[in-house]
Amino acid sequence: MVVETYKLIRTIKKMYPVVSFFKDRYFPDGTTYYSEKALIESKKGGRKVAPFVIPVVGGIAMDAEGYRADYVQAPYIAPKMPITADELELKAFGEAPDSGRTPASRENEIQSEHMDDMRLSIYRRQELMTTELLTTGRIVMKHFATADDAVRDENYQVRILQFYDEKFGNVYKFFKSWLDMSAEEKLQEFYKVSIILRKRGVRATDIVMTGDVSMQLMTDKEFLEYYNKRHVNTGEINQAELPSGVVCNGSINVNGVTFTLFTYDEVYEDLDGQIREMLPKGTILFLHPKMGSTAYAQVTFVKGTGFVSHAERIVPRVVVSETNNMIEVQMFSRPVPYPLDWEGWLVANIYDPIDDSGDGTDGDIDSHMDEMPEVELKTEADIRAMTRKNDVIEYAQSIGLSGLTADSKLEELKEAVLAYQDEV
Repeated sequence: MVVETYKLIRTIKKMYPVVSFFKDRYFPDGTTYYSEKALIESKKGGRKVAPFVIPVVGGIAMDAEGYRADYVQAPYIAPKMPITADELELKAFGEAPDSGRTPASRENEIQSEHMDDMRLSIYRRQELMTTELLTTGRIVMKHFATADDAVRDENYQVRILQFYDEKFGNVYKFFKSWLDMSAEEKLQEFYKVSIILRKRGVRATDIVMTGDVSMQLMTDKEFLEYYNKRHVNTGEINQAELPSGVVCNGSINVNGVTFTLFTYDEVYEDLDGQIREMLPKGTILFLHPKMGSTAYAQVTFVKGTGFVSHAERIVPRVVVSETNNMIEVQMFSRPVPYPLDWEGWLVANIYDPIDDSGDGTDGDIDSHMDEMPEVELKTEADIRAMTRKNDVIEYAQSIGLSGLTADSKLEELKEAVLAYQDEV
């Protein structure tokens, strides 16, 4: 049996990786600190332009826009599972009754199974932390002393990671009931959200919906007509890369803004044994990849006659108790997921009260689509003859198509421009 912590840490790192949708796509792992606290840094996207100056001046100083840094006390996630002599005497799952295996031979197998189970539970907790952050702007963490207290939801200490000052300003309200909207009105709402975020210096590329919202969209014949038209670029997405509970519905182009649609229906078992959804029903999130990060603080515990610290994402530990005739497998993690821009996303719920003003979150947002600028359009042959991505992107912007980046293939950029021209 392996009991050295540094060896167990390397073992955890070599285990089969687990894909967590929100955690990996939007809050990937960042810095791990040798401290009880983690540093989180954020900055507003900003739309400030550089000034013109008289040549002899040399330059004009600009204030840093919306930068802030905070040291936060990292939460403590610490599941543990015992291994008893009675457990080792029973045959393992899938083991033949006449296998002849001894309790000692089962020890390593049970230890690794416990470590993997706890590792998965930590990843689920991290995923839940990110969904709570995105829907409420904060993470409420209840720290319990015993398992019984956790089940009864009592005798706990509360710590809150809050990513807004006075009011959570990332909630978007629709101008009318979602069920009463036409397909055109739904698309206009999507576009309004993209404009609001663009004014904040953010470009949303993903729309993540719960299953009930996705079902309403995917069974709306009028919406499917928009979805299946030539100008909709469905893109290429490898379904095998998506984690359990997530489905990609393809991509839609809304007036030059391309969104990838995801359906997220993952659930978890809470400490009281109840099965709950990661996202509240009716949720629609407007996000973009790597909009945040996850920092980690060190883990400190007693070893021998003193304390030792480990700055790792997950720290496993094995404690042997001869007095109690048992081995306890423990696992620690101190993650702090945080957004890089506190105003960098929007969340809506189709069951929330409507916004009578029709302005969503900003009073100066118009609901109409942008008009096509008057420019000389290139022919299909001219566009296909382009050999540089920047030329295609520059021409796309000149005709009102935004959101294209050099990350796409040259042919994909050309197809998006041709589809947009054909539509508009």
